[in-house]
Amino acid sequence: MRGTLFTLVVLSLAGCPPAEDGAVEPLDLPSDPAAWGVPVGVSTFEHGGAILEVWYPASDSAADSPTELLFMQQFIPDVVQDALGEFSLPEVDTRAVRDAPLRVPESPYPVVVFSHGFGGFRLQSVDFATHLASRGYVVVAADHPGRSLGAVLPCLFTPVLEGCDLEAWGGEDTAPEQIDAILDWLPTATADGGPLAGALDLDHVGLSGHSAGGATTSRQGDADATFDALLPMGGADDTTRDVPTLLMGGSCDGMFPMERMHEIHDGLADGRLLTIHGAGHLAFTDLCALELGEFAATYLEPRDDIKPLFLDGLVLLAIDGCPGIVPDEPPAEECADGYLPLEESFPIVRHYATVFFDEQLGGQGGGVGGGVFTAVTARPAILRGRGERAGIAPALDQQLPRPLGLAAREVGLEVAGQLVHGLGIESQAVVALGHVQPGLVQIRVPGEAQLEPGHSPL
Repeated sequence: MRGTLFTLVVLSLAGCPPAEDGAVEPLDLPSDPAAWGVPVGVSTFEHGGAILEVWYPASDSAADSPTELLFMQQFIPDVVQDALGEFSLPEVDTRAVRDAPLRVPESPYPVVVFSHGFGGFRLQSVDFATHLASRGYVVVAADHPGRSLGAVLPCLFTPVLEGCDLEAWGGEDTAPEQIDAILDWLPTATADGGPLAGALDLDHVGLSGHSAGGATTSRQGDADATFDALLPMGGADDTTRDVPTLLMGGSCDGMFPMERMHEIHDGLADGRLLTIHGAGHLAFTDLCALELGEFAATYLEPRDDIKPLFLDGLVLLAIDGCPGIVPDEPPAEECADGYLPLEESFPIVRHYATVFFDEQLGGQGGGVGGGVFTAVTARPAILRGRGERAGIAPALDQQLPRPLGLAAREVGLEVAGQLVHGLGIESQAVVALGHVQPGLVQIRVPGEAQLEPGHSPL
């Protein structure tokens, strides 16, 4: 298996071919920002010593091609696999077609750079990356030595195995070198003869990341004016530069508390804060699909050459927010019986990431304040904003954006104590007055007085 995977990576370094006839294929996207757009291609490149994974809009000719499966074993070092013997991990459908023909754009695609967290890897948030690519973005990610899964796992053993690298354990950010390699590669990639020739809009570049990668996003985005918009998820740091920033966090995140997110948000010059109620640390990634808690219990805990305290810490990091897990000490009441299902949190992340980057990089749409996410079959969302109250809406469909009005009527506003009112910004929203339900969304946007959930603004 390992030989097959290595061959796949080497062959993919050739990159993505252009569409066969070179004809422009406009982006014809669904109006719902959480909905999948065009086909997505993926290619792997090496530049400056970094391995880069690149997701991009693909030609419609790739629509019926088989999508690539992510085999998690490729990110577990050979030395660890040899020590553990034979085992298996789940496969994940990436929804992307390996080296699919590039969709020739009417205008170049904005770029989003992604940074993974501690114990993660460049494909850890493939749902996030492929969704943005399907909506007209090129997304680029690299593995970060010192905090990648491949660097951390060998350190579990006593004595440590070859490849152990905990440079990031003491707080040292190991990601800037790889992010700089990505930025150095982009002009080459979009130049004549490059794998993405003429397809990249290098005047509009965003930066995003999860957990430790979220902190990297804040710090690198603060230091480098190349980045026009920042999206840290499940982790962040203070930012002083005046740059549009959307912080995303889960109310049940046991690794990065929402209190810290609020502190960071309060210091932003141009910031928004999205809270997903009931979501844990991994709600922004595909890492739960690894089932690392079960893997650790089966293959690691029984061994006498494993560092137990280190393993316990990694397991907590690997299951926070995953299905079937009930936290021992729930950070919030809404996760006392378990975390918000990923099938509910993923569409929320897709929606707000899309509308944020559409506004900040694409110059279109109303951004996170221009509409409220809600799935027709799910609970209504709440918008935590700043502004003046506009009164009680006499009719949902008249006062609310149509998708929210329809969804609110279909669920019957069954959440106790909900009222409908305007916020004096660009749209109206549903505000929960009383117990906050899992799955509800809160947003803090720039403006005036804060509306607190659980208190009537009337």
